[in-house]
Amino acid sequence: MHFPRDLRAYGIESHWLNTAPMTRRLLFVYAHPDDESFGNAGTIAYYAHHGVSVHYICATRGEAGDVDPSLLQGYGDIATLRSTELGDAANAMGLAAYHFLNYRDSGMPNTPANEHPEALVQAPVEAVAAKVTAAIRAIQPQVVITFNEYGGYGHPDHIAMHHATHLAFARAGDGAWLPEQLDAGLPTWTPRKLYYSTFNPLLIKMMLRLWRLSGRDPRKGGNNGDIDFVKILEAVNPPTASVDCSSVVDQKVAAWQAHRSQLGQMGLSLKLPRLLRQRFLGREQFSRVVPQPNGYERDLFEGI
Repeated sequence: MHFPRDLRAYGIESHWLNTAPMTRRLLFVYAHPDDESFGNAGTIAYYAHHGVSVHYICATRGEAGDVDPSLLQGYGDIATLRSTELGDAANAMGLAAYHFLNYRDSGMPNTPANEHPEALVQAPVEAVAAKVTAAIRAIQPQVVITFNEYGGYGHPDHIAMHHATHLAFARAGDGAWLPEQLDAGLPTWTPRKLYYSTFNPLLIKMMLRLWRLSGRDPRKGGNNGDIDFVKILEAVNPPTASVDCSSVVDQKVAAWQAHRSQLGQMGLSLKLPRLLRQRFLGREQFSRVVPQPNGYERDLFEGI
C-alpha cells in the first residue's frame, strides 16, 4: 500500500521515519508526548523490530506538563522540548511515524489549561474523531490501541482520546461518515481489533494496602494530590493479551530516557541491573475490547 505523507489538510502534522509499505500496521492513539513510551515502548519496539509499521497519534504537545527549567535551555517552550523528546523516542523505538493532532494540552481538572480555547477538552469529540478517522483511513491499521474509559488515571485529555478513538474506530469504515475524506482520496477502512493498554490490577491493590497501612490517602496521589488510585483500580480493565518485549528492553529504556523532562521517579527502574530490567520491564499488557476476547493472546495480531 502507499502511505500519504502529508495529512495537513486534515489538521494533522506527520513526522515520517519509515515510509516502506508493510503488511501489518499498528496504531497507538494517546494524548501527550511520552504516553507512547511510558505506556508501551516495549510493544512498539517489539513490533517495529518484527516488520510491523507502527504509528503514534499524539493529540497534544504536552504544553501543560511540569518541566525542570534547566531542561528548557535551547528550546523556545515546553511544547518544543517535549516534541523533540518524542522524536528521539520515536527513533529509539522504530516508529514508522508520529502524527500530531495539534491540540493544546488541557492539564488536569480545575486548572487554567482546561479553559484554554485550543485545549483538547474544548474540542467537540466529533472534530477530534474526524482527525483520528483521517489517520486510520490513511494508515489502514489492523490493530488500534488507546486508553480505557478512565484514561488510565483520569487525565481529561486521556479520556477525550478514549472517546474520540472509539468513535473513529467504529465509523472509519462507514462511507457516510466524513464523505469529504473519501472524495479527497482516503478510502474507508475498518480496523480488526481495538485494545486498551492495561496492567495487572494486583499491583494497584497491593499499593493501596500499603498506603492505607502507612496512613496515606490513596485518593490523593501524585505530586499534586490529583490522582485517585481508588478510581484507577475501579476502572482498570483485566488483561486479555500480553506482549513479551524482553528482547527489546534496551530500546524501551532508550525511549524512556528520551523523555528526560518527564522521567521522574520512573528513572529509578532504569538503575536496575539489565537482567532485572528485562524481568520487570519485559512484558506489557492489553485488554481487547473489539471483538470481545475469547481467550488470552500473546500476539496482538493473532487471528489476523
